[in-house]
Amino acid sequence: MKNAVICNGPVLRIGKLAIKLRTTTKTLRHYEKMGLIIPSGRTRNGYRVYDLDDQRRARNVMGLRAIGLSIPEIQKLLLNVSETHSIRQRLLGYLDEKLRETEETLGILQGRRDDLSARSLSLFDTPSGRGGNCICNALLRACDCAVAQTK
Repeated sequence: MKNAVICNGPVLRIGKLAIKLRTTTKTLRHYEKMGLIIPSGRTRNGYRVYDLDDQRRARNVMGLRAIGLSIPEIQKLLLNVSETHSIRQRLLGYLDEKLRETEETLGILQGRRDDLSARSLSLFDTPSGRGGNCICNALLRACDCAVAQTK
């Protein structure tokens, strides 16, 4: 843990930082346990204190969670120092991948929606003479209900 004597700017205790970030102290302690947030030091009473750099990092972690990164993804992004790629470059790569995955999922969901809509319209257009139990149009098959009723 860093020494509280060499803090960068004003420090916040864990409770004040949690309020500022609209989260809980439990969440901040969890992120500390996961190595994502490290307090600059502790007060004489043992409270965690966070300097400006710590606060910035905590804001970044909370922001990354808000855009959907998991804790392991944030760990990989922030803790795996790379000499060839900056955090920004790695985040851009991650966001590009998530956008591609989301577009693919949206395409699948749109296809499913279109299929359900077509089946609903087909069911709505079922001739009334077929009876209330005929669902053949929704199943996109030739009606065999009249054959079944005559047997």
